[in-house]
Amino acid sequence: MHDYMEPVLPGGIVGNGRMLCSIRENGMLHRLFWPHIDWGQHMGILKPGFQESGRPVIWLDGEGFWHRQFYRGDTNIFTTDLVHHGESIAVSQTDFVLPDSDVLVRTYDLANNGPFPRDFNFIVYCSFSIEESDILDGMHYLPSLQALVQFRRDVFLGLKCPGKAPYGFHCGRRNSPSDPYDGACRGEFWGSPENIKSGAGALGWHLGTVEPGQGVTFSLVLAAANSQDSLEELLNLPSFSDPAALAGQTARFWEGWAAPRAGGKHPDRPLFKRSLLAIKLMSDRTSGASVAAPEFDSRYTASGGYGYCWPRDGMFVALALDEAGYHHEAEKFYKFAASVQNADGSWQQRYFMNGLWAPTWGQQIDQAGAVLWGYYHHFSLTGSKDFLYHVWPSVQRGAEYLTDSRSAPNGLQMPTMDIWEDEFAQSTYASAAVYGGLKGSAVLASFMGDSESERRWDEAAESLKESILAHQWSPEAGSFIRSVNRRVCEWDYCRALEKGQKAYMFQAPGSPHCYHAVSADMRQDIALLGLSFPFNVLSPADRRMQSTAGEIERKLSNSQVGGIHRYEGDCYAGGNPWVLATLWMSIFRSLEGDRGKALEYLNWAEANASPAGLLPEQVHRRAGGPAWVLPLNWSHAMYILACLAAQGALTLTGYSPAGSLSAVPGQGP
Repeated sequence: MHDYMEPVLPGGIVGNGRMLCSIRENGMLHRLFWPHIDWGQHMGILKPGFQESGRPVIWLDGEGFWHRQFYRGDTNIFTTDLVHHGESIAVSQTDFVLPDSDVLVRTYDLANNGPFPRDFNFIVYCSFSIEESDILDGMHYLPSLQALVQFRRDVFLGLKCPGKAPYGFHCGRRNSPSDPYDGACRGEFWGSPENIKSGAGALGWHLGTVEPGQGVTFSLVLAAANSQDSLEELLNLPSFSDPAALAGQTARFWEGWAAPRAGGKHPDRPLFKRSLLAIKLMSDRTSGASVAAPEFDSRYTASGGYGYCWPRDGMFVALALDEAGYHHEAEKFYKFAASVQNADGSWQQRYFMNGLWAPTWGQQIDQAGAVLWGYYHHFSLTGSKDFLYHVWPSVQRGAEYLTDSRSAPNGLQMPTMDIWEDEFAQSTYASAAVYGGLKGSAVLASFMGDSESERRWDEAAESLKESILAHQWSPEAGSFIRSVNRRVCEWDYCRALEKGQKAYMFQAPGSPHCYHAVSADMRQDIALLGLSFPFNVLSPADRRMQSTAGEIERKLSNSQVGGIHRYEGDCYAGGNPWVLATLWMSIFRSLEGDRGKALEYLNWAEANASPAGLLPEQVHRRAGGPAWVLPLNWSHAMYILACLAAQGALTLTGYSPAGSLSAVPGQGP
């Protein structure tokens, strides 16, 4: 019995900031992350089914079912309705994770749509791959709790139906003669109470007689803990005795969290609260880090992985939270960022939720600029002196790092990987982010009374702006260009020379090595809008930004399904329009006054959400609809920002000296 580890887009996610579960479109549990939302990953197989006496089990992931999925109101309670007309049954499976306990609750409503009374059993087959490993695990049946337990080192998973005693169980080894799967398909169990390595278990419960047109309701709970004693406490929670009340309590928690905060703004858009709720699920409760997306490709079959925290993505998420009034959550991310900063003031490309370095393929200087700008933005909204004092050492290190990163002779920042992690160059977006980080740091220095740092960082930013306008604006093209000094292979270098283009050997500062480079990457890139939003190098009303935005729309718009691509020649995952790229243009159009155009882009994003209201990374270039990675945290963040921008409700501030922020409550020099 093989597991489900191929890349699959989920139908929905549930969690509590420590446990994160991805649920397939057919209702099957596909990923189970605990105790952080990125690691460990413990699925595995969890396969439920129903058996009518004397017949084979009807597995809920089998053929013949019609599916529908949705979230319950403004909550993170997720329902999968399944109807099998051939078997005359309907099943409503409702999933939620307890807000304060690491327990997934799956409530089942089984309806008998046939003409006669029927006796049903509930059957579950499971085989968890704890920490994605099939060794060093053990499985046993715990009679005192009538539960199945599988563990590996300090990860213990327990499964039971509260209030029901199983009529049979078996523990065996997956893909071996002792594997209980074949017996479970017949509702038969051999009764072995334990096993080691690649544990596989099965349980069966009698549900009794269900009359025609009637149903039966019960729950299955899956708990995670660091020891069996702790697991037993979770599996003994008295609240399990009333599943409806438990669901009600969980619903009230999420409704309360998603309610507008004091001073916050909640536009009346269909996915606004869903975006906030999705972001909350993708924020680690312990550390404050935010995951780019629930990992769906942990074996790197088709990507470099998404289950990590990028400082840049995290800043955009925190920006959306701050603008919506969720300052506590935003501040928690920034404190995480400060805690993982390198001693030289830089940041790694990405991190695990616990702050450890994640696999990387190159430094990205734009992330340092983005985080520093985010510190400034959060402080400009909250005026929190405690926050400023907390991050000030990080500001000092980061701003000095950016100041020292200038590259002679063109005055731009040193070349690094670009925002999309495709090119090594002096990218224009990175220039904008470094400018924003330096300008924001200068304002923070003024509040700290550090006039020397304020002067030095502000001068560095203004000098960088001059270099941006001198080297990254193309009068001939009538737009900003994607980058300068882009690294290319020797073949492309020679081809450029043959065509009479500028190409040369470029030596990066601080390195004894040179690389082949072309002088200018003239392709359009949606990230060029970063010059205006969020980093405010130039106003959206600036003629150069207007011209650049027009060129982006002309060259990157998808003529078949709408939306905007990232950049010319993008072929990742087939080369589709991106939700966040389209929403970036929506924000820009709102800020420059074209609300009609902005709403067109916003409506497009909503139309291409998943049936449950989750926003993907990409939309299929020909068929429309989610095409790759679901949900993407950055997409939801940009949706929130685009909604606020369309209402004229963004509170982004300019780079002002200390005195101009004195009206902020609690603010002072």
